[in-house]
Amino acid sequence: METSKKIADKAHSLFKRYGIRSISMDVIASELRISKKTVYQFYSNKDSLVDTFVDTAIDENTFRCKVLIEKSDDAIIELYFLLVHALEFYNIINPAVVYDLEKNHELAYSKFNGHKTLFIHQTIKATIGRGVTAGLYRNDFDINVITRFLLESLELIANPAVFPSTHYSKIKPAEELFACLISGIVTTAGMDVVNTYKNQRGIMFLSNYEDLPFWDH
Repeated sequence: METSKKIADKAHSLFKRYGIRSISMDVIASELRISKKTVYQFYSNKDSLVDTFVDTAIDENTFRCKVLIEKSDDAIIELYFLLVHALEFYNIINPAVVYDLEKNHELAYSKFNGHKTLFIHQTIKATIGRGVTAGLYRNDFDINVITRFLLESLELIANPAVFPSTHYSKIKPAEELFACLISGIVTTAGMDVVNTYKNQRGIMFLSNYEDLPFWDH
């Protein structure tokens, strides 16, 4: 593995685990057992590593969402896994990291916030719109309101103060909430699709759609 990638991967792992503020270039160098001078050969300052951290999370989320949309057969399974992918993104850029970004890393925070309010919002909104057109979602609600509510719900689920890991499994709150939210906006035809997925697996959905039989067409 290239030295620059090793440095970035280690920094990203430390940022995610401990937050950004507490991780210095000295800490990164020490964890890798290399000199701080070597770190600076590839990254001129901590800001540049923070930028790559946010860029990587955004790129991975964007890629996964696009692959999902290309592969999905209907707007119900598509919406569910868009929410799963968005939650994974929020788990990487967790509340402590967001706070550090907002206070100390303006450019990286702007990238994060833009991805959330533009790409994720518009992608979820478009999926709901396709579901309405297909007769799977009702047409008697404001898509913008529901989309914003879904996004804010994701932040709630990702907040360890609300759903601490000592009391809740990683996926359980998401499964419960996503199932309720999606069931609340479907039509009768949409509910039939939801029930089909439930009957196939015994639960509504799983976190890895590539393992599910209804993708094998």
